[in-house]
Amino acid sequence: MTTDNKDNKLSIGSSDYAEMLRHAVAVIEHARTEIARHVNGYVSTAYWEIGQMLHERKIESGYGDNIVKKLSADLKERYPKMGVSPRQLWNMKKFYERYAEHGEKLLRSVALLPWSHNLLLLNKGLDDNATLYYAQETVAKGWNRDLLLNAIKLNMYETQAYAGKMNYYLSLLDRLERGADENRSIGIILCAEKDRVEVELALEDMGKPIGVADYQLIVPKEKLQKVLTDEIKAFSEEKRNMNLNI
Repeated sequence: MTTDNKDNKLSIGSSDYAEMLRHAVAVIEHARTEIARHVNGYVSTAYWEIGQMLHERKIESGYGDNIVKKLSADLKERYPKMGVSPRQLWNMKKFYERYAEHGEKLLRSVALLPWSHNLLLLNKGLDDNATLYYAQETVAKGWNRDLLLNAIKLNMYETQAYAGKMNYYLSLLDRLERGADENRSIGIILCAEKDRVEVELALEDMGKPIGVADYQLIVPKEKLQKVLTDEIKAFSEEKRNMNLNI
């Protein structure tokens, strides 16, 4: 950093300025993320409490439609910029009923999501573990709704679980079996079909060398099934004979 005496202006090198810009952008992005989290949390809390009210008053679709329509109209008049259509009110009730009896960890995770993301998770009918995974990944990686939808379509939850298990097994194998002069273990996951994007996303944060390949059965399926059936029968027979000899 230097001072230009002629113009009495401060000047810095391009690398120093790039670092200043990077730092400023990082601070702003962090602030925006934190603000979004707080906003999402407040919105989720408000929608949760409205959904809870509808649930506890036993307002159900059908005979409760008129009440929900009137509530929507009155709220729209008071809060014209807030999405409080009858459909949204029913979604709030659905949101409450989906998570009311579930653990705090899951509730905290979905509370950080934008409402559009929560609606997507609700409509997909995912179990608790999958919902928790997608909610945490969305917050950690800043997924927008389209990225979340693609992750669900690619079945990233189950795919990541396979990769996670392989990573665990490789770590265990290296710790217990690998010699000092041996290379690290390499894992290979065989799939009936392989999608390049799915593989890249699943292995994105893995620290171990893992490869993925698709496979084809050379032996006809019917013949393979017969071979496996015969082998299982032979094994069962052998085991039964061993028990008789004991």
